[in-house]
Amino acid sequence: MTLAVEMRAASKHFLPGRHLFRRGAVVRAVDRVSFALPPGRVLGVAGESGSGKSTLANLLVGLETPSHGDITIAGHRMTRRPDAALRRGVQMVFQDPFGSIDPRFTIGRTVEEPLLIHRLGDAAERRRRAEEALEQAELRPAAAFRDLYPHELSGGQRQRVAIARAIVLRPKLLVADEPVSMLDVSVRAGILRLLRRLVDEGAMAMVFITHDLSIVGSLCDELAVMYRGRFVEVGPALDVLRRPLHPYTRALVAAVPVPDPAVTPAELPAKLLAGGAPTASGCRFAPRCSLAIAACETTDPELSEILPAHRAACLRAGETAGARP
Repeated sequence: MTLAVEMRAASKHFLPGRHLFRRGAVVRAVDRVSFALPPGRVLGVAGESGSGKSTLANLLVGLETPSHGDITIAGHRMTRRPDAALRRGVQMVFQDPFGSIDPRFTIGRTVEEPLLIHRLGDAAERRRRAEEALEQAELRPAAAFRDLYPHELSGGQRQRVAIARAIVLRPKLLVADEPVSMLDVSVRAGILRLLRRLVDEGAMAMVFITHDLSIVGSLCDELAVMYRGRFVEVGPALDVLRRPLHPYTRALVAAVPVPDPAVTPAELPAKLLAGGAPTASGCRFAPRCSLAIAACETTDPELSEILPAHRAACLRAGETAGARP
């Protein structure tokens, strides 16, 4: 089976600007990230703001080119100037359903636009495929939405239009960058169910970028936790949430709000995320970690398997393998 996406030690470094008489440090937005994802699977990528999630998404869709490493989409290697076939193979759903759709276009024109750009089909075929994509995105009947404009739709409906536009090219990989973070809680569940169904039925894979761990378990098969450009923990989504191995993951899980007024706020995040500047060498999380030891200041750990199919980049991960967050 051809993998939907494979990333091998991919990095994206941004050159610094000058500050008075000196140049700043290189920004390692994505640093030696590797993973492989077959069709029909969803990889969640979680982390706080600035961890590199959106840069990773931009690398996957070709909006950025890697400084080092390789990215392969459905067997085709990503190059500095991807060809049309490769661009059709990966599509993106953006965070903002209000800014990602052109207000001048009707819904039908919006969904047909990728087909026009790639010169696929005649007018009748493009119309048929656009209506099929709208139906798949649960905008039914499609004919009732074709001639509407974005301002006539709700936020949830606009995001479904964005999803229809992404799947009209029948991609092998869908990259969803915080696709529900700007939507009302009441409509989030419907969008998440839609994305999961499209992956299950469409023979494509999805990379789901999020900062909200409360939605990962119901959608994602695998979960990768990202910190300062690196994957620090990777494993089956429910295993990572139930038995986090890395102290950063444990803090993120403990910070998820519990819908019970009798439950007092957890103290773990404050203890583990005390703050501190990253070091030039050693574990990049050590300055914020209350579990750090002397070796953490000089050793930058790689991902290693601690539990079956569950890896973490932490010198003390084995000690906390059986602990609860």
